[in-house]
Amino acid sequence: MKPKAPTKDQLEQYALRGLGYADDHVMESFNMKEVSDWLGISYSYFYHIFAEIMGEPYWQYVKRHRLELAAGLLRHSGYNIGEISDLSGYATMAAFTKAFTNHFGGSPRYFRRIEELPNEKRTLEMTAMITAVHAQQGSTISNFFSFERAEHVILPDSIMYYTLISYGQDPIAQLVMRMSRYEQRFRKMLDLLDLPQGKIVTGTLDAVPVTDYERLSMYAGVCIPVKDTQANIQLSEQVKNLIRKRISGGHYLRLQVPLDFVSAGVPMYDFINRCCREGIYKMSGNHFFMSLTGPNLCEIYIPYMKNI
Repeated sequence: MKPKAPTKDQLEQYALRGLGYADDHVMESFNMKEVSDWLGISYSYFYHIFAEIMGEPYWQYVKRHRLELAAGLLRHSGYNIGEISDLSGYATMAAFTKAFTNHFGGSPRYFRRIEELPNEKRTLEMTAMITAVHAQQGSTISNFFSFERAEHVILPDSIMYYTLISYGQDPIAQLVMRMSRYEQRFRKMLDLLDLPQGKIVTGTLDAVPVTDYERLSMYAGVCIPVKDTQANIQLSEQVKNLIRKRISGGHYLRLQVPLDFVSAGVPMYDFINRCCREGIYKMSGNHFFMSLTGPNLCEIYIPYMKNI
């Protein structure tokens, strides 16, 4: 009997899991054959699936994603260029500088001095326009986003189990429309598995000031500390369609705001950008995220460099 052809959803899952693999291995050397073997499909099959569904060849995505995350670190972190080269998976700073300059049309050193990036301006304008219909209004919102209100906390290394709500087209609009359904799904999942320690989170895999708005990958998921072995085994065995991502622990700023995630999005980024540009703190990674703790209540987590 001839095996059934994969459905469109199954093909999409292969592509998304491959994208997730690239994001979770930014610092590491790997090749496309390793990814296709990990997915359990042939190299050529994965090559065609990814290009067809994501609109660009896999290795082009890997290179672009690494360089865009590196650009995000140049913008908001306190790492030097050599350290960013290592964090971006390049063997030498010379190779990183050459690839970065070819991609962005300017050196990492020059890029670090740019005050406002075209993609950054457009992303914020698009986000503000889309969320204006749904977001809470009022001048008091800005009062919630101050460094004095932030708590300094230490988070453990965690694993995030997530799904991509949108990857391209109109990502913020998709996030706004679909997040409620995913939040309910994850709350039910945590209740059924009795995992009260899990955080329901949302954010982007990409570097907001750098990535084209239409290419932003917005996610929703749950974070579980690595040390909670049994919880991670439960999730791995029972929720196989979710993508995994390692979230580094360490020093974070936690900012609690009495807002829904829609209202908090743009002010959150403005707060991060302003503080980093003014030298109030520097980030230790691109992985800031928002935890949905209740109706009209969010916690924002920003990884920061304690020694700055």
